Amino acid sequence: MPPNNFINYFGEAPKTHNYGPKCRLAPISHPFASSEADDIPPVNAQYFYISSVPIDDPLSTTTIAVATDPKSARSRLRPFSPGDNNEIEKAWLSLASDAYRQNHTTALSNRPPSPSLAKANADKLHSIVHQLAVEHAEKHAREGPSERVQPSAGALPEPETAIPLCCPELLVDVGVALRTSFCAVARRKQHELNRDMVAQAVMSEMNTLQTDSTATVTERRAPFNSIPPSQSQIDAVIRSGQNDERPNSQHSVKSQPQVSTDRSANVPVPTPTRSSFVDAGISGRPFVRVGTPETPVTSPPASLPRTTTFHPSRLVEEVKNEGVRSRRPSSVADPSSPKPVVEVSKAVSREVTVGVSRLHEVCLPALQMKPIYWSPVNDIAAVLRATWFYRYCHPTRDDMRPIDPAVANQLEAGYRELKPHTETWNDELRCAVEVGPLGEEKVSHPLWPKPLNKSSKKTDEFVEPPISCNPFCAARCFRGEAAAEGTLLPTPNEDNSTPVPTHKKFEQYHVIYKDKTTAYLLKPSLKPSAYYGRRPVAKIMRGLTIGIPVVRGFDYDAWTKKHEKKQDQQSKQTILLPVNSQENSRRDVCAACKAEEERAQVKDLVLVVHGIGQKLAERVENYHFTHAVNAFRRAINIELRSDAVRGALRQGLNGIMVLPINWRQNLSFEDGGPMKEEDKENYTLGGFTLKDIEPKTIPAVRSMISDVMFDIPFYMSHHKPKMVAAMVGEANRVYRLWCRNNPGFAEKGRVHLIGHSLGSVMCIEVLSRQPTAVPPLQLTMPLQLKHFEFDTKNLFLLGSPAAFFLLLEKGALLPRKGRQKPGASPSDVISKDVVGEAGFFGCIAVDNIYNVLAREDAVAYLLNGTIDPMYAASLKTAYVPSTSTSFLQSMGNAMLSIVPGVGGSSTANGANAPTPRPPTMRLPSQLELEVHDFTREEITEKKAFLLNDNGQIDYFLRSGGGPLELQYLNMLSAHTSYWVNHDLIRMLCMEIGRNPGKANTLPAMRAVKATKRVIPTTV
Repeated sequence: MPPNNFINYFGEAPKTHNYGPKCRLAPISHPFASSEADDIPPVNAQYFYISSVPIDDPLSTTTIAVATDPKSARSRLRPFSPGDNNEIEKAWLSLASDAYRQNHTTALSNRPPSPSLAKANADKLHSIVHQLAVEHAEKHAREGPSERVQPSAGALPEPETAIPLCCPELLVDVGVALRTSFCAVARRKQHELNRDMVAQAVMSEMNTLQTDSTATVTERRAPFNSIPPSQSQIDAVIRSGQNDERPNSQHSVKSQPQVSTDRSANVPVPTPTRSSFVDAGISGRPFVRVGTPETPVTSPPASLPRTTTFHPSRLVEEVKNEGVRSRRPSSVADPSSPKPVVEVSKAVSREVTVGVSRLHEVCLPALQMKPIYWSPVNDIAAVLRATWFYRYCHPTRDDMRPIDPAVANQLEAGYRELKPHTETWNDELRCAVEVGPLGEEKVSHPLWPKPLNKSSKKTDEFVEPPISCNPFCAARCFRGEAAAEGTLLPTPNEDNSTPVPTHKKFEQYHVIYKDKTTAYLLKPSLKPSAYYGRRPVAKIMRGLTIGIPVVRGFDYDAWTKKHEKKQDQQSKQTILLPVNSQENSRRDVCAACKAEEERAQVKDLVLVVHGIGQKLAERVENYHFTHAVNAFRRAINIELRSDAVRGALRQGLNGIMVLPINWRQNLSFEDGGPMKEEDKENYTLGGFTLKDIEPKTIPAVRSMISDVMFDIPFYMSHHKPKMVAAMVGEANRVYRLWCRNNPGFAEKGRVHLIGHSLGSVMCIEVLSRQPTAVPPLQLTMPLQLKHFEFDTKNLFLLGSPAAFFLLLEKGALLPRKGRQKPGASPSDVISKDVVGEAGFFGCIAVDNIYNVLAREDAVAYLLNGTIDPMYAASLKTAYVPSTSTSFLQSMGNAMLSIVPGVGGSSTANGANAPTPRPPTMRLPSQLELEVHDFTREEITEKKAFLLNDNGQIDYFLRSGGGPLELQYLNMLSAHTSYWVNHDLIRMLCMEIGRNPGKANTLPAMRAVKATKRVIPTTV
C-alpha cells in the first residue's frame, strides 16, 4: 500500500497507516464463507475512472480536454486511492444477493425456479405492477391524460386484446423497475418478465383504480372479467413458474413501439442519489456526457430541493449503508427519505464518496462517478472494476493496466474451473512438462470455450457468458469475481436487456495458468502443439515470458512506479513518519486515518453566485459557470500551498472549499409566458411572448443577446422575486448537503459568499433582509427561500453593479445593528448613527464586504461612495496586492543584487529591510480645520471599519500595464477575467484564511488617506 500523499498548509506530514481493523487501508475481509467459494482466494479488485484530471490530486495543473478517441480515453484511466477503493469494494460486495444469484443460475441453466423462488418473484412482480399503476394513476390525475401509445404487436402473445399504454413513459418506467429488481439474464430467459407484458399488467391494474379530483387514489375490487386475457395469462405464468422460452428476437429494438424512449427525456427515473437532494467532479471537460440505466442524461434542476413525492420508478427503498457514503457518518437523520414500498433484503444502490476533496460519489451498481454538489456538466465518468491486469515483459516492471471486463471474466471463469491456486494444478503442470507437447495441450485452456450443445446452424446465437459483464448483474449475482464497467451512452436494448453480440477480444487465444496469480495469453501460433512440437509450458516454468503475461489482482506499488512521475514518488517517500509504538499496540485506532479525518474537516466554505449569461451555457458548454469555478477551486488549492500565503493563515485552517451556485438553470421565463404551475393563475390567455415580438433577422445575434443580456431586465421586472428565491434556494440546498456530509460544520464552520455581476446584486438584496442572528440549521424543516440558512462572514463582489442598484433604490451601505463582529466596539454596533436595521437596502449582515473590480470593467461600480462621498474622496485608490513584479521592477532588483552590500542585505520577503521614511504631508490650514466636519468623518470611519476590517470596500485589480496595453481591447474580457486573476486568488486566500478582526489585517490591504484632501463641490 502506498503512503498517503497529503501535506496540510502548515507543512505537517501525515503518519503511516497501521492497517488495523479500523484502518481505511486495511485488507478487506470478504463476507462470503470459503466453503461457498470453493476455497478460491478472493480477487484483489481495483476500480478505475477515466479523467484527464485526477480527483486525488487537487494541485494538478493538467489542462482539461475531452478525448473522443476511445483508445486515448483508455490511456487516461486512473485508479482510485487505496482508501476509496476499499470503501467502493465493501459497498460492491454488500450488493450481492442470494435471490439474484439463484435467479441467475436457474436462468443460465434453462431450469425453472424453485417453488419458493418462483413465489418470491411473483410477489415482487405484483408489487412492481401495483406500485407503477398507483403512481401513473396519480400522475395522470394530477397532470391530465397523456397521448395513448399503442403497444408493440410482436411483443405480446395476443396483440388484438392489448390495452393502449397511458403514456410513453410507462414503458420506460417498467423497464427501469424490472432492471432494478431482476437479474439481466433472468429477464432475457423468463418471458413473464418481458417489459411489454408487464406494461399490460400495469394498465390492467390501473383499470381497477379510481382517482378523485384531489389526485387521491383509492383501490376498488374489479371483476375478473375486466382483466384482459393477456393479464390472466401473465398471472398464470407467474404462479406456475414455468420456463417455456420464446425467442428473444421478438423483443428486439425493431419491435418496440414508435415512441421516444430517449433517456434524455424528462421522465422520472430512479437515480442513485442522496435522499432529499438533487445530484449535485472536477469538471472542465474531463469526462464524456453520459446517460445510464439509473441516471438520465438530463439531470433535474439543482436549484429546487427534492420533495418527498414518490417517483414512479422508485420501487424499493434505497437502503443507505452508514460509513459507505462517507467515512464521517452524519448524526442528523433525514425524515424526508422515501418510505419503503417493497420489502427487500438488499439495497438497490449504494453511493460512496471519493476523492481528496470529497466532491464526487461513485454510484453502485451503475459504476458511475458524478459530482455531489452541482448538476453534472459533462463530468460523469464511467467506473471500471478490474480483476485481471496486464504485465510488462520485464518481470520487475509491471504495467498493471486493466484488462477489458469481458476478457477478465473469461480468465476468471477458467481460473475457477482449473483452480491453479491448488497444489494439484502444480502437479499437473509438472506432469505436462514431463509428457511433452501432448501433455501441454491438456493444460492449455481456450480463453473463449465453445459451448458443447451449440448447433452449427445457430452460429450467430448469443451465448451467455459464465460471468456477466453487466454491472447490475455482476454486483448482485456474483460474489466479487466479476469485472464490469459502467456504460457511457444509453443503448436501444437498455430496457429489454436484449444482448448485443460484441466482438470477442483474443477470440482464438489460449490461456496457461502458471500459479495462483499469473497466467499467459497465447495466440494460436504460440499455444502448445504436438504436431509442431511447441512447448510453451516448459518455457513458462523456467521463468521465460511467452505471449501476453497477465496477473490476477492489483498491485498499487507497481502502478505507481510505472505511471507516476519520479518527483511524485520522491515526495511520497520523504513524508513518511514512523508510527509510535503505543499506536502500534492500539490496533483498533489508526492515527493516520484519524489525522486524515481531522484534516478533511474544512472550516471555510465559499459559495460562488454567478451573474448574467448562464442561459448561453445551455447551448455553448464552454461558458458554463461550473467549469470556471472548478478551475478557480484548483487555483485556490495551489495558492494555499505557497510560502507567501501560508504565513498569513490562521492556525487550524484545513483548506477552503469553493462550490458553485447555479441558480439560473432552473428558471425559464424567456418566452414571456408562465413556465411553472404557480404562474398559470396570473397568466392572461392570448398574451404574447418573446417569440411573438422578436424579428427573424440576425437570429444568432438576437439569441446571444437574449441569453446574455436579458437577465438584467428580467431582474428589474416582476420576475425578480422568482430569481432571488431560486438563488437562495440553491445556496441553501448546497449548504444543507455540505452540512449533511460534514457533521459539525453548521456549528464550527464559516461560510463566505462571492457574487459576480448580477449575482452580487442578488447577494446584497438577500443580505439586506437577512436576520442578524441566523437560527440553528434544522434539516427536517422545509428549505428556506427568503434568506440564507447560514451566517455570512465575508462577502466578495466581483465586477459588481451593486452601487448602481443602491442608487436606483435610494439605499446605502450600512453595518447591521447588533452584529457582534470580532474586534468591533460594543458601543458602535448599537449606535443609531453608525448601524442600521434589517430590511433597509444596503444594510447587510456580514462581517466584511470587498468590492473588487478590474479597471476596464464597464459593468463594475465603486462602493466607497455609498458609505460617504467625502470619506471615499479622502482615500487613496486601493489595489489588490500583486503577486508578480513588473519588468522595470525585476530589472531594478537585478541591478541592486549586483551592487555590493545592497542586494544581499535584505531577504526576499523584505523582513529585514530598513523601514522606509514616511512621506511628508502638508498640514491643514486654520480655515480647513474650521470648515472640516470631524464628527461626520468619525462616524463614517466607524461605518467603514464595521463593514470591512481594512476601513475601505473598493479594490482595483492591476492590469497588465506596459506601453502596448489597450484599455478598450481589455474591456472586452475584463468582466470575465476574475476567475483566472492570480492577485485576486491570493487576496481571497489571505482574507478568508487570516484571523478575524481589525488587528489582524494585512498592511497592504488597509485604507490609506490621500496626502491632499479633495473636497467635493456638493456635500
